[in-house]
Amino acid sequence: GIGGNTLYALTQPFLTDTHEALQRRGANHIAAPFPFGEEGTTQWLRAIADQFGVSDAKFAEVTDAPRARARKAVSQASEALRGKSVFFFPDSQLEIPLARFLTRECGMEAIEVGAPFIHKAVMTPDLDLLAEGPVIAEGQDVDKQLDRCRAAAPDLTVCGLGLANPLEAVGLTTKWAIELVFTPVHFYEQAGDLSGLFSRPVRRRSLLNLEAAE
Repeated sequence: GIGGNTLYALTQPFLTDTHEALQRRGANHIAAPFPFGEEGTTQWLRAIADQFGVSDAKFAEVTDAPRARARKAVSQASEALRGKSVFFFPDSQLEIPLARFLTRECGMEAIEVGAPFIHKAVMTPDLDLLAEGPVIAEGQDVDKQLDRCRAAAPDLTVCGLGLANPLEAVGLTTKWAIELVFTPVHFYEQAGDLSGLFSRPVRRRSLLNLEAAE
């Protein structure tokens, strides 16, 4: 049964109810950043490996090759993102780890990172890695966030379906947050695909601007 000898790590930020239920049973949470991108995946795996006494040499033997592939894939897929700004509206609870990935691995600047709910025990490892600078907003105060977003004019806005069309109508580039919930984006093998989900709308906007200029 689940108890003091049980160890668990979370793969999704919205599993907070599962986390609380396991805590009540006495299980031990392996705190780690979520496994998005090369860095997040490596730290997630390292935290688990440490609990089971895996040596640095064995860890490197198993992870070095997929880590290198992931870094290369992210670098190629995120070319259009470097130096660009991103604004997250609260939607999926993936916002903080995704902002960590985009800023640390894809060269983006986060202006604001909104999340519906921030569970400190679950989210602290990602918050600790997220560079100082972005506003961290908890909850849904959409009118004020819309004002801040329009004033900031980010290069990319990650939001729910209901906000995407109005923001596109005023010239902002958007990414639907719901796609990130239903698309495989975890671990080394998906790191490049995760970058691509964000870079595609940015590239599309660049092409449209070029066509308009012609």
